Amino acid sequence: MELENNQEKNDPSLNKSFLRKYWWLGLILIVVVIVIVLAWLAIAKKTGENRSLRQKDNVVDSPASIPTIPATSASAITSPPSNMEGINTHTERYSNTGADQNLITLGPKVDNYSTSTPYSGKRGFEFELDSKTPLLAPMDMTLTGFQNNSTAYGIGADGQKHTPMNDLMLSFESNSPDWPGVVIVLYHLYTSPLVPRHYQNSNCGDVEVGTKNPQAEGHLYFPYNDNVTDAMGNAEACQALIGYKVKRGELIGYAGNVGEHSFASFCFKVPDKSINPTVKKGNRNLHWVQPASFFYWKSYSPDANFPSGVLAYPFEADGYQLPAEQRDANFKYTSEK
Repeated sequence: MELENNQEKNDPSLNKSFLRKYWWLGLILIVVVIVIVLAWLAIAKKTGENRSLRQKDNVVDSPASIPTIPATSASAITSPPSNMEGINTHTERYSNTGADQNLITLGPKVDNYSTSTPYSGKRGFEFELDSKTPLLAPMDMTLTGFQNNSTAYGIGADGQKHTPMNDLMLSFESNSPDWPGVVIVLYHLYTSPLVPRHYQNSNCGDVEVGTKNPQAEGHLYFPYNDNVTDAMGNAEACQALIGYKVKRGELIGYAGNVGEHSFASFCFKVPDKSINPTVKKGNRNLHWVQPASFFYWKSYSPDANFPSGVLAYPFEADGYQLPAEQRDANFKYTSEK
């Protein structure tokens, strides 16, 4: 009996019968293996793409391609102006809170005029100005991007609700030979002539409170990264004049409000061969600086003599005024230049 049982187990005809009966199990197994292999290949490809993107983000420009700030440009990392007449004469306009010291990686970390602690990630400082005060370009520069974060109300850095929450943000790159490669960021603006349809087109006004898709376009700079974005959030409705060039002293915007507090925030990134360790994505040779302590400032007028590197105060002062039509917050530029 045992011998017969062994013979049955070894009978080839029985094996063939089994295969004929359960062939579909083998087919399923083959399909499962193919699916697993294809999924593994897809994951490997995606991982490789992400690794390539991270490697691309981590690329740092060689020193030869990093703009060099001239030694003649007055600043905290070079030397003061040779003539201090008219320099830093309107410090009463400076806010009592500078940039977050942990974000500052070039020049003085301390804002000499700050008396309170800034919130984490704060990029610059404010000029205390009346609502809708015209704002002037501190240097020759080109508009590179905008983001419309303005809402009817919002929660401020203090955790309180504020009405309104003006927060049009503009990014510029310097055209000044004194400051090659410098980036200028303004935010908490009421509006700007460089965004002609802002508050002129119903589709380019205050955005929905809490939106994850603000109107934005161009090269934008944030506390820990910078990126170029295609038009999003119906940004086309705003018709921002990306690429528009302004000269020192020309109109670039109007001071906004956070609740009853009216001001305009100014931030600067300065190129340097050293690496900015806070940057998570973007140009790691650009460094946030303390504007009030890093730069020297002087009131603008067409006839004013500006020592090399000295910036123009971004507001009318010492008798100078813009043309009357530009002092109206409804004024808009009409074309690129």
